[in-house]
Amino acid sequence: MPARSAMPGWKITSTEALIAITHAMEQEAVRRYQDLAQRMHDQGETSLAATFTLLAAMEERHVEQVETRALELTGNPPDHAFSSWELPDNFDTDAARSAALSPYRALAIAVRNEERAFAFFSYLAAEAPNDTLRVLAETFAKEELDHAARLRHERRRAWRQEQAGAAPRSTLARPGSIDELLAQAVPMERAAAVAHRALAAATRLGDQAKTAALFEQAAADEEALAAELAGRLEAPAALPQAELHAHSVFEGLGLLEDAFDRYADAADHATDETMLLEAQRLAAHALRRLATVHGALPRQS
Repeated sequence: MPARSAMPGWKITSTEALIAITHAMEQEAVRRYQDLAQRMHDQGETSLAATFTLLAAMEERHVEQVETRALELTGNPPDHAFSSWELPDNFDTDAARSAALSPYRALAIAVRNEERAFAFFSYLAAEAPNDTLRVLAETFAKEELDHAARLRHERRRAWRQEQAGAAPRSTLARPGSIDELLAQAVPMERAAAVAHRALAAATRLGDQAKTAALFEQAAADEEALAAELAGRLEAPAALPQAELHAHSVFEGLGLLEDAFDRYADAADHATDETMLLEAQRLAAHALRRLATVHGALPRQS
């Protein structure tokens, strides 16, 4: 099915319909990962086959979770008769067929799939006709957010295995308090905004107006978040202004991913609940920004 660069104009009108499409999406993910696992096995790529088998098993657990929720909410299993729509194409098929696949890249595909699903359910929540469906859609969106966070953890581990001995992308020490987290986030968000505005200007000159608008939106969001966080600091951030660059759409997305990774890592290592909640809030904000940009990028980007 062709990839969509924007959310469809769907209207979910019942709990049964929302559960049905969620169940179908999870089942489709299982099928895709199982097919890829078999293909990798047939090609002798045992490590990749194992990675995709693991991803299929994770998605099967998600299917079971949806089935359990269906019984709790409606008293019946998911009924696909309630859903007559074509499923959103969240799966990055082209990347999955790449000859450059590795366990890290396979997990990166899975992360993008979860991000797109998060954006999809966020859209459904925003368009829901009543509070009951809005809350349920938001619940599914949060679950996709949690799935993405877990997959990113696995992706970081795969990256370390593939890049053993390589220098980390960030030399900043892991923050040990909210003040340290904010002090690091402010200059990094500002620097990312500068880089994304420069990328927007370059892509606009290259006749990619839609892509330029997306990175302008990302820059505005980064500036707004930096201003909010700076206002909460008792003193100006002691760290010097960071300098970041994005010379391509891929690098622009990389900066968005780095922000999520930084906040997710801070949450993973938080030593108190206040720090954990703040890091999780920033991680959710960063992932929402990434999902919005990535989900709406034209396929050629």
